[in-house]
Amino acid sequence: MPVSANRVWRQLPNEIRVAVCQVFWAESKGTEKQFLFASLAKEKKLREVFVRKSPIERLVNWTAATLSLPDPIVDDLLKKYLLHEHRAVIVSFLDLINIPHSEGMIEENFDYATLTDERVQEAARNLLASADRTGSELYLKYLVLQGGPWVGMEEILPTGE
Repeated sequence: MPVSANRVWRQLPNEIRVAVCQVFWAESKGTEKQFLFASLAKEKKLREVFVRKSPIERLVNWTAATLSLPDPIVDDLLKKYLLHEHRAVIVSFLDLINIPHSEGMIEENFDYATLTDERVQEAARNLLASADRTGSELYLKYLVLQGGPWVGMEEILPTGE
């Protein structure tokens, strides 16, 4: 079964989903929160204004407990969390694969066409053997969600519901 944002989200242990949501609600700008406010209001059958005025702790718990969020929201949640909590994993992977970056942010002029499936998979295998197995798996699943040169990693990722 192909990796989807919601599948990745549902597979995360609740404590990690809570940590992801804490980072998002603490660090996101107002415009980044708009779509999530609307999604939570719809999911919880509440008025959006009530959701907007809710304390962050409640928003964190509601978001973590919602197992079916729109893919763009899950993508944003995971991106913020990975950059905040697992930047070292990102840097390590990019260094393994020799992609130029600045603290985990890939340089704009990088040509993804230079990446081969073999090179990407070898770097992924090395990353999975690292000390931060949880962060490594989550980051690699996040990359697969992005498509492009990363989809070939799906076949080496651990499976499980």
